[in-house]
Amino acid sequence: MTPLYVLLVLPALVLARINVQLSGEFSDDTHNNLKVYFSGSQASVITDTERDTFELSDGKLKDAIGAYFGRRPDDAYLRSPTPWGDLYNSYGWDQVVRTLVPKSGKILAITSQPVIVMRQIFENNSSKPATFDVGISQSVQNTVRNSWNKGGALNVGQEINYEFDIEVIKGGGRTSLEYTSSWGQDTEKAETVTVGSSSGMKILLQPGQAVETELHATKGTIKMEVEYEASLSGSSAVNYNDVYRGHHFWGLDIRAIMASGGLSNQKLSKEVIEIGFYSQSRVVVNDKSLNYRLMEVGF
Repeated sequence: MTPLYVLLVLPALVLARINVQLSGEFSDDTHNNLKVYFSGSQASVITDTERDTFELSDGKLKDAIGAYFGRRPDDAYLRSPTPWGDLYNSYGWDQVVRTLVPKSGKILAITSQPVIVMRQIFENNSSKPATFDVGISQSVQNTVRNSWNKGGALNVGQEINYEFDIEVIKGGGRTSLEYTSSWGQDTEKAETVTVGSSSGMKILLQPGQAVETELHATKGTIKMEVEYEASLSGSSAVNYNDVYRGHHFWGLDIRAIMASGGLSNQKLSKEVIEIGFYSQSRVVVNDKSLNYRLMEVGF
């Protein structure tokens, strides 16, 4: 039996990690200066789960081969092992590989809202003037939520790397987050940060005088979307019990097979990422009885 290899042009197997990055300047009224970047890919030999996702049951695969090659085969395979000494190893054919790549990325929305994180009263209950340090600080959480709309189940073994570097225009400051997460899994991650300052804000209070200190900040939200594309490449190892076109074994391009059989070789999935963060913190000190602002310090 002489094998014949046809219509196979395969890229090298790419195993690089997928990277998603958001960077740029954040302002209240526009996201024109925020950009979504993406790179990398993830590829692995097709699994049974992915075979179902691409609708490549044994019957549909053989029907598609028949439409492409003129005759329905007796056996058709997508990966090792196969009978006859494993056709892929024997003849150097490439197994069918599923490749996942980020295809596009965009900003969906941004919001910003001023919030009062906390309040604290300082009061001089003594009979003499006294100096108080009226600075306050509070731990808050910057958060990231990932939610998915999948075009089908995939077995992606390597996690996606995320990196966010956001520069705040008003008031200055920068928010940076970096983490990894699994493809297709809804997740939520949080990072604790401190806003305000608990020292360096001294004020002289007269006997009986009280001040109210407020810690203000801006809570920003950025919602972005990344679209991913999964596709197949490689060959189906095919056997005809009766010689067909002079051979029993053939290696046929899975892309051509799927096209002839009306099977989509493109599965799209969308990931929505929502980033919540605090910036532009400042401490405001007001005389409690006179409702008069005595001090304001930004951080």
